[in-house]
Formats: sequence, structure tokens, C-alpha cells
Amino acid sequence: MWNVESSKEYDAWFLTLDEESKEAVLQRVLLLKQFGPNLPRPYADILHGSKKLKNLKELRNQTQQHILRVSYYFDSERKAFLLTGGDKKGKDQDKFYKDLIAESEVIVERHEKELENERRNKNDGK
Repeated sequence: MWNVESSKEYDAWFLTLDEESKEAVLQRVLLLKQFGPNLPRPYADILHGSKKLKNLKELRNQTQQHILRVSYYFDSERKAFLLTGGDKKGKDQDKFYKDLIAESEVIVERHEKELENERRNKNDGK
């Protein structure tokens, strides 16, 4: 089993979802826990377009009313980290992904700084 954690942005987005969408997203998160980086299409895919991140991915799911995407990556501690989510139904696909990737890059940068600070604090305490 792989560890899966999430950002405050993902958590806030998840809380806005209807029950059917929450269930759909949680199904994918459970698959991510089970398969980790080996989770295949159609459940997950690589997100292209980031100039900063090579390992940015998305969980893919849909309901009758929504096309749901959750960006994630495996952090420097090899945990799956859910970054943010969105509903791309009815939206310009290029803009949707450009915005999703831009937000994801900011969250990854912050998360990696936090992990580095935790490591530094642990090492200073020894």
C-alpha cells in the first residue's frame, strides 16, 4: 500500500463536491493507494505541460454530470500527494489544464519546502 496525503487546496475542493462526485474521486484515491505509480489509464495519466515538474499526474474520473480530474505527484518521500482538483466539463480543455498545472506547481513547491524544513528540523534535533 502506498501512502496518500493531500494539500489544503485539494481538501477544500473535495468538500465542495456532491456525494456522487466524492465517491467517484475516493474510488480513484483507493486505487492510487493500492497501485501507486503503476496506476494505469484510464484511472490515471501523465499531465504534460509543466516546465517545472516531470512527474505530475492526474486521477481521472467522471459522473453523469462531471468530468473530474485530480492532480497529484509522488513527493521526495515517495508518498502520493493530491494537489488540487477540478471539473473540466464544459470548459476549454487547454485553459483547464494550464490552470490546473500552474496551481499544482505552486502547491508542489510549497510542499517540498515544508518537507525540507521538516528534515532539517529533525536533523538539527539529533
